[in-house]
Amino acid sequence: MKAVTLLLAVATFAAHANHDEHESHSHGAHEHGHGHLNLVVDGDQLMIELQAPAADLVGFEHAAKSDEEKAQYAKAIARLQQPDTLFRFDPAAGCKLTQQELQTAKEDHDHDHDHDKAASGEHEHHHDHDEAGHADMGAMYTYTCATPAKLTGLEATLFSVYPSLEKLSVQGILPTGQTAAELTPSANKLSW
Repeated sequence: MKAVTLLLAVATFAAHANHDEHESHSHGAHEHGHGHLNLVVDGDQLMIELQAPAADLVGFEHAAKSDEEKAQYAKAIARLQQPDTLFRFDPAAGCKLTQQELQTAKEDHDHDHDHDKAASGEHEHHHDHDEAGHADMGAMYTYTCATPAKLTGLEATLFSVYPSLEKLSVQGILPTGQTAAELTPSANKLSW
Protein backbone atom coordinates (compact mmCIF):
# COMPACT_ATOMS: atom_id res chain seq x y z
CA MET A 1 0.00 0.00 0.00
CA LYS A 2 3.02 2.28 0.27
CA ALA A 3 2.95 2.72 -3.53
CA VAL A 4 -0.68 3.86 -3.47
CA THR A 5 0.08 6.35 -0.70
CA LEU A 6 3.03 7.74 -2.63
CA LEU A 7 1.05 8.04 -5.86
CA LEU A 8 -1.68 9.86 -3.95
CA ALA A 9 0.99 12.22 -2.63
CA VAL A 10 2.15 12.85 -6.21
CA ALA A 11 -1.42 13.52 -7.29
CA THR A 12 -1.87 15.99 -4.44
CA PHE A 13 1.42 17.69 -5.30
CA ALA A 14 0.38 17.81 -8.96
CA ALA A 15 -2.98 19.34 -8.15
CA HIS A 16 -1.36 22.07 -6.05
CA ALA A 17 1.38 22.77 -8.58
CA ASN A 18 -1.10 22.87 -11.44
CA HIS A 19 -3.49 25.10 -9.49
CA ASP A 20 -0.72 27.52 -8.62
CA GLU A 21 0.69 27.69 -12.14
CA HIS A 22 -2.57 27.55 -14.09
CA GLU A 23 -5.30 29.24 -12.10
CA SER A 24 -7.79 28.98 -14.95
CA HIS A 25 -7.29 25.25 -15.68
CA SER A 26 -8.32 22.31 -13.55
CA HIS A 27 -5.83 19.49 -12.91
CA GLY A 28 -6.07 16.63 -15.33
CA ALA A 29 -8.16 18.54 -17.85
CA HIS A 30 -8.78 16.46 -20.93
CA GLU A 31 -6.68 17.87 -23.76
CA HIS A 32 -5.92 15.83 -26.86
CA GLY A 33 -2.20 15.38 -27.40
CA HIS A 34 -1.46 15.95 -23.69
CA GLY A 35 -0.82 13.09 -21.27
CA HIS A 36 0.12 12.98 -17.60
CA LEU A 37 2.87 10.97 -15.98
CA ASN A 38 3.22 10.57 -12.21
CA LEU A 39 6.28 8.82 -10.88
CA VAL A 40 7.63 7.88 -7.50
CA VAL A 41 11.03 6.45 -6.60
CA ASP A 42 11.03 4.93 -3.12
CA GLY A 43 14.01 2.79 -2.17
CA ASP A 44 14.29 0.09 -4.82
CA GLN A 45 10.76 0.73 -6.13
CA LEU A 46 9.84 2.83 -9.17
CA MET A 47 6.15 3.50 -9.70
CA ILE A 48 4.83 5.11 -12.88
CA GLU A 49 1.27 6.16 -13.63
CA LEU A 50 0.42 7.15 -17.21
CA GLN A 51 -2.87 8.84 -18.15
CA ALA A 52 -3.72 10.14 -21.63
CA PRO A 53 -6.77 10.80 -23.79
CA ALA A 54 -8.05 7.61 -25.40
CA ALA A 55 -7.98 9.50 -28.70
CA ASP A 56 -4.16 9.57 -28.45
CA LEU A 57 -3.72 5.97 -27.23
CA VAL A 58 -6.45 4.26 -29.28
CA GLY A 59 -7.35 6.71 -32.01
CA PHE A 60 -10.92 7.36 -30.83
CA GLU A 61 -12.81 7.95 -27.58
CA HIS A 62 -16.14 6.20 -28.10
CA ALA A 63 -16.88 2.54 -27.45
CA ALA A 64 -15.40 0.37 -30.19
CA LYS A 65 -18.17 -0.60 -32.56
CA SER A 66 -16.73 -1.96 -35.79
CA ASP A 67 -14.34 -4.90 -36.04
CA GLU A 68 -11.64 -2.45 -37.10
CA GLU A 69 -12.19 -0.30 -33.99
CA LYS A 70 -12.22 -3.38 -31.76
CA ALA A 71 -8.90 -4.49 -33.26
CA GLN A 72 -7.50 -0.96 -32.79
CA TYR A 73 -8.62 -0.98 -29.14
CA ALA A 74 -7.06 -4.42 -28.55
CA LYS A 75 -3.80 -3.18 -30.09
CA ALA A 76 -3.82 -0.16 -27.76
CA ILE A 77 -4.31 -2.41 -24.71
CA ALA A 78 -1.48 -4.68 -25.91
CA ARG A 79 0.82 -1.65 -26.24
CA LEU A 80 0.01 -0.53 -22.68
CA GLN A 81 0.91 -4.04 -21.50
CA GLN A 82 4.43 -3.57 -22.90
CA PRO A 83 5.90 -0.70 -20.89
CA ASP A 84 9.41 -1.46 -22.18
CA THR A 85 8.28 0.12 -25.47
CA LEU A 86 6.98 3.20 -23.61
CA PHE A 87 9.79 3.97 -21.16
CA ARG A 88 13.52 3.35 -21.02
CA PHE A 89 15.77 3.41 -17.94
CA ASP A 90 19.52 3.05 -17.45
CA PRO A 91 20.09 -0.73 -17.76
CA ALA A 92 22.64 -0.53 -14.94
CA ALA A 93 19.74 0.14 -12.52
CA GLY A 94 18.42 -3.37 -13.21
CA CYS A 95 14.74 -2.34 -13.04
CA LYS A 96 12.31 -5.20 -13.63
CA LEU A 97 8.55 -4.81 -14.02
CA THR A 98 6.86 -6.45 -11.02
CA GLN A 99 3.28 -5.24 -11.37
CA GLN A 100 1.05 -3.46 -13.87
CA GLU A 101 -2.56 -2.36 -13.86
CA LEU A 102 -4.37 -1.07 -16.91
CA GLN A 103 -6.92 1.69 -16.60
CA THR A 104 -9.30 1.32 -19.52
CA ALA A 105 -11.22 4.20 -21.01
CA LYS A 106 -12.95 6.36 -18.43
CA GLU A 107 -15.27 8.92 -19.91
CA ASP A 108 -15.37 12.48 -18.64
CA HIS A 109 -19.07 13.00 -17.97
CA ASP A 110 -21.50 13.08 -15.08
CA HIS A 111 -23.05 9.61 -14.93
CA ASP A 112 -23.10 7.26 -11.96
CA HIS A 113 -21.63 3.84 -12.68
CA ASP A 114 -20.58 0.79 -10.69
CA HIS A 115 -16.78 0.89 -10.79
CA ASP A 116 -16.15 -2.03 -8.38
CA LYS A 117 -15.93 -4.61 -11.17
CA ALA A 118 -13.83 -2.30 -13.34
CA ALA A 119 -11.32 -1.83 -10.52
CA SER A 120 -10.94 -5.58 -10.09
CA GLY A 121 -10.31 -6.10 -13.79
CA GLU A 122 -13.45 -8.22 -14.26
CA HIS A 123 -15.23 -5.69 -16.44
CA GLU A 124 -14.15 -3.35 -19.19
CA HIS A 125 -15.94 -0.05 -18.87
CA HIS A 126 -17.67 0.93 -22.14
CA HIS A 127 -20.63 3.19 -22.84
CA ASP A 128 -22.71 3.90 -25.89
CA HIS A 129 -23.56 7.58 -25.73
CA ASP A 130 -24.68 9.78 -28.56
CA GLU A 131 -23.15 12.89 -27.06
CA ALA A 132 -19.45 13.57 -27.52
CA GLY A 133 -17.63 12.36 -24.38
CA HIS A 134 -13.97 12.53 -23.53
CA ALA A 135 -12.29 9.33 -22.37
CA ASP A 136 -8.92 8.89 -20.72
CA MET A 137 -7.03 5.67 -20.24
CA GLY A 138 -3.65 4.60 -19.00
CA ALA A 139 -1.73 2.27 -16.75
CA MET A 140 0.23 1.96 -13.54
CA TYR A 141 3.58 0.18 -13.54
CA THR A 142 5.71 -0.88 -10.59
CA TYR A 143 9.36 -1.80 -11.02
CA THR A 144 11.88 -3.20 -8.57
CA CYS A 145 15.41 -2.01 -9.27
CA ALA A 146 18.45 -4.10 -8.32
CA THR A 147 20.71 -1.02 -8.18
CA PRO A 148 18.40 1.93 -7.48
CA ALA A 149 21.33 4.38 -7.18
CA LYS A 150 21.86 3.89 -10.94
CA LEU A 151 18.24 4.92 -11.64
CA THR A 152 18.88 8.57 -12.45
CA GLY A 153 16.23 9.25 -15.07
CA LEU A 154 13.89 7.93 -17.70
CA GLU A 155 13.36 8.31 -21.40
CA ALA A 156 9.76 8.52 -22.59
CA THR A 157 9.88 6.44 -25.78
CA LEU A 158 6.06 6.37 -25.93
CA PHE A 159 6.04 9.37 -28.29
CA SER A 160 7.12 7.08 -31.14
CA VAL A 161 4.41 4.56 -30.19
CA TYR A 162 1.69 7.25 -29.91
CA PRO A 163 2.53 9.90 -32.54
CA SER A 164 -0.50 12.09 -31.70
CA LEU A 165 0.79 12.52 -28.13
CA GLU A 166 2.56 15.89 -28.17
CA LYS A 167 3.45 16.45 -24.52
CA LEU A 168 3.54 14.70 -21.19
CA SER A 169 3.20 16.65 -17.94
CA VAL A 170 5.36 14.92 -15.34
CA GLN A 171 4.98 15.13 -11.56
CA GLY A 172 7.25 13.10 -9.35
CA ILE A 173 8.56 12.32 -5.92
CA LEU A 174 12.20 11.34 -6.26
CA PRO A 175 15.11 10.75 -3.87
CA THR A 176 16.18 14.33 -4.69
CA GLY A 177 12.73 15.75 -3.84
CA GLN A 178 9.64 16.70 -5.80
CA THR A 179 9.83 17.46 -9.50
CA ALA A 180 7.61 18.78 -12.24
CA ALA A 181 8.52 18.76 -15.92
CA GLU A 182 7.10 18.57 -19.40
CA LEU A 183 8.34 16.01 -21.90
CA THR A 184 7.85 16.26 -25.66
CA PRO A 185 8.93 14.12 -28.62
CA SER A 186 12.06 16.28 -29.06
CA ALA A 187 12.78 16.57 -25.30
CA ASN A 188 11.76 13.16 -23.98
CA LYS A 189 14.33 12.59 -21.21
CA LEU A 190 13.90 13.32 -17.53
CA SER A 191 16.96 13.19 -15.26
CA TRP A 192 17.20 13.35 -11.47
